[in-house]
This record gives sequence, structure tokens and C-alpha cells, in this order.
Amino acid sequence: MEDINKEEAFFREILSKSKLNVPFSDFDEKVMLLIDRKMSKKSSITRELKLSWIFFLLGSTVGIIISLVLPKIPEPILGIDLDKLAILFQIIFALLFVIQLDNLIKFYKGNMDKTKR
Repeated sequence: MEDINKEEAFFREILSKSKLNVPFSDFDEKVMLLIDRKMSKKSSITRELKLSWIFFLLGSTVGIIISLVLPKIPEPILGIDLDKLAILFQIIFALLFVIQLDNLIKFYKGNMDKTKR
């Protein structure tokens, strides 16, 4: 019986020494608030990343459709031959497509690295 009391006293002493003394009474609340903000920021970034990909794909589809339809229009627009206008549009579209794809991939990789931490 005495051994049990000694063990119990020993464990109480160990547990009393393991208490964490925090400098502020609302320390736990502040830490939890920071964690909550960080998690909500991650979820909003994920949502924005998904929307970016969706709009990139929609814009690319519209650009491809315009690129295919533009040369088939028989009349010139504002006195400009549509073959020349189609080539100019395709060059600009290809340039913007590559730049935006590169930006999305970099943004995606950067956010995936941050979420692993």
C-alpha cells in the first residue's frame, strides 16, 4: 500500500513539473486562431487555384473555337482580310496560352510545396 502511495506521489510530482507555463492567459486561443486562419487561407487558395484552371480551360476552348471559325468568315472586317487577322489572333492566343499555362503551373507547384509543410 505504501509503494502505491510513493508511486502516486512520484507521478504527481512529475506531472506537476511538466505543466507548461505560458506568458499570457489567452495564449491557447491565439494559437488556435492562427491555425484556423492558416487553414482557411489554404482552403481559399485551393478554391482559387481550381477556379484558375477552370477559367484557363474555358478561355483556351473559346480561343480555339475563334481560331477555327475566324478564317471561315467570307467578308473582311473593317477592311482587314480575315486570313491576316486569324494569323495575328493565333499568334497572340498561342503566346498568352503558353504564358498563362506557365504561370498556373508555377502557382500550383508553389502552393503544393506550401501545403506539404
